[in-house]
Amino acid sequence: MVIMAGEKEFLLVLKEGSLKIVDCETRETVYSFTIDELAEMIEFRYATPWNKSKDILEKLTYVLKDIEDAYRSSRAVSPNKEDIMREVKLRMHGTRED
Repeated sequence: MVIMAGEKEFLLVLKEGSLKIVDCETRETVYSFTIDELAEMIEFRYATPWNKSKDILEKLTYVLKDIEDAYRSSRAVSPNKEDIMREVKLRMHGTRED
């Protein structure tokens, strides 16, 4: 997700268990939020139990990594979205014959 702040553009990157706000021009991380911090914000903003929020965020991080791995292991230039979803659901990325 790209966000604008005046003239600057920032990219939101969910990676390695944290959300990083990256300056698009310099590629420097401006801020970083841990899963615990994100869970705390969800807890207060949406009255969701902290442990449930953290669990969901951790699982989201794993799924995003699996999606990345599935795309990287694909032999196709533009793999089919449905194939990627199936691979992630069945934990089979890297086994497809394109």
